[in-house]
Amino acid sequence: MTTAVRVVTPEEKSRLQEIGELTALAYLADGLVDNAHPFVPQLRDAEARARHADLLAMIDGEKATGAIVGTITLVPPGSPFIEFAQDGEFELRMLAVSPMERGRGIGRTLTRAAMDRAVEQGARRIVLSTMDTMHSAHRLYERMGFARREDLDWVVEDNADGTVTKVSPEHLEQDPPCAQEHVRLLGYSWEP
Repeated sequence: MTTAVRVVTPEEKSRLQEIGELTALAYLADGLVDNAHPFVPQLRDAEARARHADLLAMIDGEKATGAIVGTITLVPPGSPFIEFAQDGEFELRMLAVSPMERGRGIGRTLTRAAMDRAVEQGARRIVLSTMDTMHSAHRLYERMGFARREDLDWVVEDNADGTVTKVSPEHLEQDPPCAQEHVRLLGYSWEP
């Protein structure tokens, strides 16, 4: 089947709704969140990502008129969507592929498109983080040339508004992570 990857703009309301629902569905299907998790509204808010970052989508069909089958967010320096990138780094976030469309190389194609777009915009480094339980994502990023960077690992606590708070090493020593309260994220980076 023919597909296209393109940036989706804030004016494309129906496409943004579709992307938001697909992103939430992918995270829910993988058991990364449940419907009550405070991050779900952010997953569904594709419009905010389109306004403050580059929201890429893979769309089925000859002229990209079919269903959206995957999405990724490329976060440029200075965006409010930066979670941990520093010093002009770009960050990849919220890679999501429709559970019904997996196995087609969609995640790889979207990631490559985001990497290419970042390089076009002058990126000297791209960083990303994934939950320590996302083994398929780890394999994908490593196959694509991302280097595992333990110095970029971080632990977070979820906030009621869907944001996260970085947990300091001192806090972890005093209160060892509990699976219910803390999430360990593994860091990766790639340089063109």
